[in-house]
Amino acid sequence: MINTVEQLKNTLEDSLLKENINTNLSKTERILSIAGGTYIALKGLRNIFSHPFIAATELTLGYTLLNRGVSGYCAISEKLEHEPKGPEPVLVAENL
Repeated sequence: MINTVEQLKNTLEDSLLKENINTNLSKTERILSIAGGTYIALKGLRNIFSHPFIAATELTLGYTLLNRGVSGYCAISEKLEHEPKGPEPVLVAENL
């Protein structure tokens, strides 16, 4: 059992969780995105004939989370990291 867990961990770190220049997510965020995306996508596949609109939404969300986890890139995270913190400084000049 321990050998299987170690083998799975090594597989994830070697292939799915490789970092590259565009990676802006931590390994924890990536693993949670992959797990959540897989769950939601499979739920969408199960509901495809009974609730097609909900299933399409679940499949889209699941795919997006899987893509985020596998690629390690999130545009929203990048946007939030580069936003300035607090208000923009203002220069006040007085005429005396």
